[in-house]
Formats: sequence, structure tokens, C-alpha cells
Amino acid sequence: MDELDRLLKTIEAVRAASQKKLPNTNAQADANPLHNLADNTVTKSHALSRAYYRFSLVEKRCMEALISKLNPLRWDNPQEIELLATEYVKAFPDAGKHAYEHLEKAGDALVNRVIVIESPRQGVAREKIPLMSIVRYQPKAGKIVCEFNTHIVPHLIGLREKFSSYPLRKAVNFSSSYTWRFYEVLVSWAQPSKTTGGRFMGWIDRQNIDELREMLGVPKSYRWDNFKKQVLDVVEVELKEKANIFITFARVKTGRKITHLSIKFAESDQQKLPF
Repeated sequence: MDELDRLLKTIEAVRAASQKKLPNTNAQADANPLHNLADNTVTKSHALSRAYYRFSLVEKRCMEALISKLNPLRWDNPQEIELLATEYVKAFPDAGKHAYEHLEKAGDALVNRVIVIESPRQGVAREKIPLMSIVRYQPKAGKIVCEFNTHIVPHLIGLREKFSSYPLRKAVNFSSSYTWRFYEVLVSWAQPSKTTGGRFMGWIDRQNIDELREMLGVPKSYRWDNFKKQVLDVVEVELKEKANIFITFARVKTGRKITHLSIKFAESDQQKLPF
């Protein structure tokens, strides 16, 4: 039995488990000058994890880094969140001397980005919410200071149900924003660790492909072959190589058209070689 078959059998053994809700433990981060941004935890509602938007990799890095710095114990929201070039480059070394440039460009983009979320309100299908209310640039201090839109904050702070968390470090090596988005969608469907022996795993039954494309921000011009080759195949390889997560996609047809995917995923319990 190969590794993937073994993991799939383990997934099936825990299919009845419910989803785990993990706490955000970042309250002490800013107080420690030696703290590494990559050690933070990103927590958000399932609705935000499964929202519809398209960001570049740098924008995604900055968005998740800013979310990870929110203090869940503060109620004076929206909070002013600082993101320094020095801590950014420590978490993402490939930015090098372009770290502040990355922050500036990401700030320009994020303050204009709109997140589309499935609405819990009766009679409302989706809500369009600007991500940021303000971004302040401080080039001499080498940082940007941001505030999340007050309508986004409830998806990030004070969550009691239907939310999930992941360690930022798990995603810092992703080279594709599609991989990062796909990963956080998987996180929102992951099963409780107490039912999986502490392993990250889960499944998504009959995920509508058109909705998945929207979640990932895939261009409408991509046909199935493009979507598979330039998105799904990239995601599958990168999650395996950089996060030790195995994925399988089972195609589901409606008539002759592939309309849904049944997805299973599991983190290998075998020792991962240093990346």
C-alpha cells in the first residue's frame, strides 16, 4: 500500500468527526522583539476562508500577515495593525531588499480590494465588502499601518463558531497564491485533530467547480484543461512538496460536463525532509 492509499484509508476512518475550532494565540506577539511573524496564527470565519477574490502572492502574504497580528483580546476595533518591512522579510526571505516595496504595493492593492462573501441574511445571496478602511504609509519607519473594514472585523475577531485557524509558517513557502487560497479552503474543511490523531485531514464532497474557480480567483477564460494544468496540478504538487499534504480529486459529471470535484486531503505522518 503506498502512502496516498494509506492516508485515504485514514481519512475514511474519521469521516464522521466534526470540525475543530482553534484559538488565536497571537496576543503576545508584538510585545516580544524576537518574535517571528511566521510563528503567528491566522484565524478567520469559514465564510471569509471560502470567500471569492483574487490576490497576487504578495497581496496574500500581506493580508494574512496583517490578520495574524490582530489581537483577539482587544475590543477597540478596528485595530491599527503595523506591518514592518523587517518582520516581513524575516517571514518571507525571498523579498530581500524589496520588502518595503512589497508592503507599499500590497497596501495600494488591499485598500481597493473587495471581498465577496456568502451572506447569512435571508434574501441576500452575497455581500461585497471592501477589505481595508485605511492604509497609512510610513517609509522612514519602514512600515505600513492598516485598519480592516469594520464589516470584515466580525470575520476575524470574537469568533465562537464556524471558524478555523492555521499557522502562518505552514504557508510562507508557497510560491502560488492559488496554493495559499486552496490551502485555507482545505483548512476550513479540516476535521478535529482529536478525531484524526492530531493529523491535518478532511474532505469536501461535491465541491461545485464554478464556485471553486471563483474562490481561487481563476480567470473565466480558463477552460477545464487550463484550470487543471495551471491551478489544480500546481496546487497538488506544491501542497505535497511544501506542506506535506496529499490531495486527491475525483471528478463528478453532470451529463457530459465535469461540474463538481470530490476532494480528499491529508497531511502525511511520515517525517518530512527539510524543504
